[in-house]
Amino acid sequence: MANETDLYCIPGATNFNKAYSRLHGYIAIVICIVGSATNSINIAVLSRREMISPTNSILTGLAVADVFVMLEYIPYVLHMNIKISPQVNKNTYAWTVFVYFHSIFSQTFHTISIWLAVTLAVWRYIAIAFPQKNRTWCSKRNTTLAIVSAYVICPFLCLPIYFAMNIVPSEVTPQNNSEFAEDLSLPLNRTVYVLEMSKNKELVTAIMWIYSVILKLVPSIALSILSTCLISKLTMTERRRQKLLKRSTIGPNEAEKQCLAEENSARRSSRTDRTTRMLLAVLGLFLSTEVPQGVLGLVSALAPDFFKNCYSMFGDLMDVLALFTSSVNFVLYCSMSRQFRCTFARLARRMLSATEEPAKFSIKLEPTTQMFQQGQQRLCNSP
Repeated sequence: MANETDLYCIPGATNFNKAYSRLHGYIAIVICIVGSATNSINIAVLSRREMISPTNSILTGLAVADVFVMLEYIPYVLHMNIKISPQVNKNTYAWTVFVYFHSIFSQTFHTISIWLAVTLAVWRYIAIAFPQKNRTWCSKRNTTLAIVSAYVICPFLCLPIYFAMNIVPSEVTPQNNSEFAEDLSLPLNRTVYVLEMSKNKELVTAIMWIYSVILKLVPSIALSILSTCLISKLTMTERRRQKLLKRSTIGPNEAEKQCLAEENSARRSSRTDRTTRMLLAVLGLFLSTEVPQGVLGLVSALAPDFFKNCYSMFGDLMDVLALFTSSVNFVLYCSMSRQFRCTFARLARRMLSATEEPAKFSIKLEPTTQMFQQGQQRLCNSP
C-alpha cells in the first residue's frame, strides 16, 4: 500500500494522513460547534423583517444548508475520530449504515450550498449590470423558486453517490486482524461491517466524473466567471466615481449640474459596492475549497487507483477546509456590513434584556440614554 501511495501521490502523504488523523476529530468538532452557532446567528439576523431582500434570502438558505452539514458531521467525527465509546462497536452494521448515510447527506447539502452560491453570484451580477431589471428578474417569487429548486434538484444530482459504495460484512480472522488492529480490539471470528467502493470500476469511474464535473468543476467555473464579471463592474464603477469627483472640483456652474447629480448617485452606490465585495469574499472562500476537490476528483476519474491511494489521504483535511469555509461567513458579514452589525446588536440586546428581571423593564430611560439610542438607530439606517 505504501508503495502504491508513493506511486500515485506526493511523498509523505501516508505519514501526513496518520499524523493529521489524530488531530482531525478535535479540530472538526470545534469548527462544527462554532460554525453551527454562527450560522444559526446568520439565520436569525438575515431573516429579520428589516433585513429581508433577495440576496439575504439566498444567504439564509445557504446558512441553513451549512447548519445541517455541521450538525450531522458532529456524530460522524465523534464516531470515527474521537474515542468516546468502546471501539468494539465501531464497525457494527448500524454504525456502518450511518457512515453510508453521512457520505450521501453531507455531499448533498454541500452541493446545495455550492449552487446557492452560484445563484447568489447571478443575482448580484443582475443587480449590478441590469439594475433596471433587478426588481423583475430577482423578485421575491423568483428568489424563493431558486432556493427551493436547489434543495430539490441537488439531492437528485447526488443520487449516483448512493451506488458508489457497498456495505460489506467481514469476519475478523488471524489473517485480516491487522487491518483493524489500530482502531479495534476485536475477538477473532467476529463479524464486522465495512464501507467499500463498488467493484464495478466503470460505475465508479462514471460516478467520479459526475462528482468532479457536475458537482464541483461546473459550479466552480460558473463562480469564477461571475466573480470576474463582478470585479470588472466594481472597477468600472470606481473609475467612474473618481472621474466624477475630479470633474466636480472645477465648480458648480450650470454646465456641471448634471455631473454633480451623477456624482451623488455614485456616492449612493457605495453601499452596493460594499455588499458586492462582501459577497465576493464569500464566493472566494467557496472557490478555495471546491476547485481542489474538483481537480482531485477529475484525476480520480481519469485514474481510478488515484482515489484510494492519494485522494483519500487528504479527505479529512478537505473536510475541515470545507467546514471552516462554511463557518466564517458570520465574520465576513460583521466586518463588511454595517446593517448586519446593527441588526445583530439589536437582536443581542433584545435577547439579553429578555433574561432580566421583570422589574428592570419598568425603569424609565433617562433622556440622554434615549437620545443615544435614537442616534445609534440613525447611524445603523444610514448607508
